[in-house]
Amino acid sequence: MQYKTVLAYLDPDDRATARLDFALTLAGRFDAHLIGLYSPFAPDVRACFTVAGSAPYYSEYCDALRGQQSASEAAFHHALRRVGMDGEWIAFDFHAEQSIVRRSRHADLLVAGQTTPDDDNASLRRRFLEQVVMTSGRPVLVLPYAGALRATCETIVIAWDGSREAARAVHDAMPLLETAKRVTVLHIATPNSSRTAKPGPAIADIDLMLARHAVNVDFAQDFSDSDETAGETLISWVAKNDCDFIVAGAYGHPQWRERLLGGVTLALLESATVPVLLSH
Repeated sequence: MQYKTVLAYLDPDDRATARLDFALTLAGRFDAHLIGLYSPFAPDVRACFTVAGSAPYYSEYCDALRGQQSASEAAFHHALRRVGMDGEWIAFDFHAEQSIVRRSRHADLLVAGQTTPDDDNASLRRRFLEQVVMTSGRPVLVLPYAGALRATCETIVIAWDGSREAARAVHDAMPLLETAKRVTVLHIATPNSSRTAKPGPAIADIDLMLARHAVNVDFAQDFSDSDETAGETLISWVAKNDCDFIVAGAYGHPQWRERLLGGVTLALLESATVPVLLSH
């Protein structure tokens, strides 16, 4: 299996250029077709007409968005020419969530970005990212909102809990796992899980499966005080062990529970400091 169609979500965000460079490097690595899918995160048009006399301001706002789109498209094609790669540009004038998700299902891998905490449209971006992860049916590679982005993916950690979502993520990430220098299957033990110091049969089986793919794999375990803080424990472990990529299943618990109490997926979407491949 190889990634032959990589789709990058692009928008007027300051990190869009770094996201495009990451996607270009990844697509070049697999000789994949790159699609730049652009959409601004604009509020509902109806909200702009609740105040009398706001129509001219809304028109100016739309003109500014179109200018940003034209600049992004020019930057996309310039980047393709710079690396000698073919690609495709798809744009939506406004944020069309369902249309974007449907178009995403034709790609092997989706590249998106974390929500920047101080973004005026943070709630729109966060909702969109969760919608893509939950409904696209494709693996979503989420890039951190801060720091340098490295598309090397040399030291990968798999957040393994034996769930359907985790298994899906492992197989979706196989092209990256097979070329990594080191892969660690990490189990985060909580009071609701076994604290055995040795890997159980399910973990041993995933190790053996990866070894048959010639993946250089080892096992590790860490402990968290609760299910709600397991995500923080994972992120801390990744930092301490100098890993540059995470593979994880998304929303193994009901989504409302993660929103209410927090969880691994929510922590990775909001706080991971390295790229994360999520599958649901």
